[in-house]
Amino acid sequence: MEQYCILGRIGEGAHGIVFKAKHVETGEIVALKKVALRRLEDGIPNQVLREIKALQEIEDSQYVVQLKAVFPHGAGFVLAFEFMLSDLAEVVRRTQRPLAQAQVKSYLQMLLKGVAFCHANNIVHRVVPSPRAPVWCPPVRSGCRPLEITELPDYNKISFKEQAPVPLEEVLPDASPQALDLLGRFLLYPPQQRISASQVWNEASRTKELWRQLCLRRWSSCKASQMTLGTQTWKQYYLRRSELEFRMASGRPEDFTCRALAGHKGEIDDLAYISTSECRFDGQDKSVVCTVSSDGTVRAWDLHEGMELWSSPVQSAALVNLVTYPRLQLVVTVDERGLIKVWEAENGCEQAAFLLPMYSSALEACDIPEGPLLLAACAEGALYTLTVPWLQLLSRVNVFPGNPTSLLCSPDQQWVFASTQNSDLSPEVFYTQSLLCRSEDETPASTTLPIWLMSRACWTPDEAARLMVMHRNDSGLQLVITTYELGSRKSRDRVEILVQQIASFLLPDTMMPPHLMKGHGSQVILLVSGSELVLFTIHGLQLVAFQDHQRPITSMWVDQTRVITSSFDLSLRVYMWNKENKFPVLKSCYHLLGGSHRWASGFTHVESDSMSIVGVEARNIGTSILRSYYFQVQCG
Repeated sequence: MEQYCILGRIGEGAHGIVFKAKHVETGEIVALKKVALRRLEDGIPNQVLREIKALQEIEDSQYVVQLKAVFPHGAGFVLAFEFMLSDLAEVVRRTQRPLAQAQVKSYLQMLLKGVAFCHANNIVHRVVPSPRAPVWCPPVRSGCRPLEITELPDYNKISFKEQAPVPLEEVLPDASPQALDLLGRFLLYPPQQRISASQVWNEASRTKELWRQLCLRRWSSCKASQMTLGTQTWKQYYLRRSELEFRMASGRPEDFTCRALAGHKGEIDDLAYISTSECRFDGQDKSVVCTVSSDGTVRAWDLHEGMELWSSPVQSAALVNLVTYPRLQLVVTVDERGLIKVWEAENGCEQAAFLLPMYSSALEACDIPEGPLLLAACAEGALYTLTVPWLQLLSRVNVFPGNPTSLLCSPDQQWVFASTQNSDLSPEVFYTQSLLCRSEDETPASTTLPIWLMSRACWTPDEAARLMVMHRNDSGLQLVITTYELGSRKSRDRVEILVQQIASFLLPDTMMPPHLMKGHGSQVILLVSGSELVLFTIHGLQLVAFQDHQRPITSMWVDQTRVITSSFDLSLRVYMWNKENKFPVLKSCYHLLGGSHRWASGFTHVESDSMSIVGVEARNIGTSILRSYYFQVQCG
């Protein structure tokens, strides 16, 4: 028991008291069922042994509560179960109005799948109480053949005189005709006529609404508009996207097509996807990326077909940075002199241009309700706000005079973080709307963060305005990561920016200063130091560390399902998130290899979308190619 910390009492089960507890090392929350043996000489009750044995055999179903451990304790033993926040009876009891039909279908689906799984493993139930969905019921081993009701030991010991049944519509006047029909087939006494859980599921699986709800629940982070059906059904979409995710998590050679895409005559300095983030499996799916190079061209590539779509004319200076607007199908580039250009993603036609007074240190795409914007930081320390696509100047703000400036837009696009690395100048956060149409004597709404010698920063993707900043402490000797929440209070003529520090911790002295930093969810920080990938919570708890690369990591891609790192060892490493615990757990899955070390010096960039992974592979002769890995499922 010393490995668990008791958090409180949940209730009392058939054989003991149930407590809520936390595993001391992993932090996982569990339900501990303490079973006391009244007579030690009698041993463990047969019913409890049956329950333990059955639960150990059906632990692979997500619809049955998992038995995680069994261990002795005092004059008895303890069962450690998966913790469930509530049970169905409590949900029904606390609801202020009747459950919506979609909720009823959802709960019934979980019950049916759990019972069907138990039956498929030769386990039936004497009673199905109001369970903490997923199902947890006392199991009875039925052997290797279906058990008839006449074979039960208590059959025919009690007799009832026949009575006319009460119509179900009188018992449940608010139930739909479909619900009454299903319940009636469940309540038939002859077992041969009674419908089984698997039969119900098979019938339900043919309904459109069920598969739509399954899609929306499984990919709850996606909007329905991001799930493009085309000519397919919700069921086809669910099965194909699930297969695609399995392939991307497995990384077997037969799961993807690897291609080398060459065309640039110089080094590729940046790349970004121009295709939308929606998943579609109707034959219209495409993964398209754009690249800029020191050869002075911007190019678009179809990763599905493995071909170049278009290339711009050679520009008068090397192109060094780009951002994309997938919704508008526009690409914006900047060259080493500070010349910004807008290109149509479909054909590569130039639309507009704007010349900065010096080279650009950062570009950020910002799409707000007022319209799409381009934020450009100039090496002179000024922040330019331009319209897209015509690049009309809206405002110019001196941020860090004489210092190159970095920019980061918040997930809700309402905030812009501006900083200059390893400087005594504290970073600033601007309210985006205050950068629009600003007059020369008007000061934009901004605030200065009380830190200095800042080195890295990132926003948490699941929060609208949560910022994590890596900086030196007051002595300048140790690295600190501080997390802030930002908000605003609007009055008639001004906006007040509210900043609250919610967490801060020192990085270990043994850790090399990280050169890459990303956020995941709302609580997790990913840091790259040399060839090591380390995960912390915002409060400083180290979750895991990986050292899968042989040489330094050059870039990192993080999204809701996976993390991908690139390295000079000419490999990409793919990790997958497991979100069952309080903090997401990252699992190292597989690596993707580039070309020959004879020709290549390593990967310098990596990006990904729902169907592909693409890396920039640097060549020893001073050029670069794209190495793409395209994952596809059959549309038939």
